[in-house]
Amino acid sequence: MTEHQHDKPDASDPDKSRKAAHVILDGLTAFDPDNPDSERNREAMELAFSRLLEIEAIELLYDEDEEELELDVSPLIEGVLLVVRRLVADLAARTGVSPEDVVASVRSSLDPPA
Repeated sequence: MTEHQHDKPDASDPDKSRKAAHVILDGLTAFDPDNPDSERNREAMELAFSRLLEIEAIELLYDEDEEELELDVSPLIEGVLLVVRRLVADLAARTGVSPEDVVASVRSSLDPPA
């Protein structure tokens, strides 16, 4: 069986994750929430996606032995977690609540009212 990138103990690449975090922030600042369906937003998201591919934060891998395609998004997820952890920590520090309370507040805002 071919060894997969995610099977290796050193599969996590902090540099890819850091770069992915920057791309996420770039996408966030480029997105116009007042015009979510605008051509500008589509172009910004396409640019962000292509940059994620370029830095290999998203990779499509083919396992010849198993004849399977695998999508590796580990660096992207790690980049998202870097951004979210930092934002949660900053918000907790600024509001004087625990990071757990910040997460609980965000979680409740994601769910529709009962």
